[in-house]
Amino acid sequence: MYKLICLSGMDKGGEFVLAEGENSIGRSEKNNICVFDKKASRIHCRLHVSEKDVVLEDFGSTNGSKVNNVFVNGKQEIKAGDHLRVGQTVFLLSDTPVSETAENCGHYQNDDGECDASPGATGFHITKTTAFRKMKTDKSGGSVGFLSFFEKERK
Repeated sequence: MYKLICLSGMDKGGEFVLAEGENSIGRSEKNNICVFDKKASRIHCRLHVSEKDVVLEDFGSTNGSKVNNVFVNGKQEIKAGDHLRVGQTVFLLSDTPVSETAENCGHYQNDDGECDASPGATGFHITKTTAFRKMKTDKSGGSVGFLSFFEKERK
């Protein structure tokens, strides 16, 4: 099973399991992986996942997609360990199961030296709101929704 681990950007620390078949990435909530990145297109690219390989297809995004810091034109096969840049967000393609990632955290530790595993692998307790970010605007430019960020409770 393949997954994307977000190394930088607003989604840093997030892990996204890739389903077999098509997985779309972009700003739109209609994507399988929605990134909070102004430099990403609404539908930026797609990953075609099979048991044997993962193929990246850029959809003519405004800022392009990069694999290992090289622009992708059309389709390109990517392997575990490759870095994928969508806008200003960087992902690492991994074929390590979520449980192994939690046990062998390595360089995916947070600033306190604790392992940041996916919410599916650990319990999450919302304690307080730490920040707000404007998420959507209406046609006149007025705000219609906000995304809240929460701090994980420390034990």
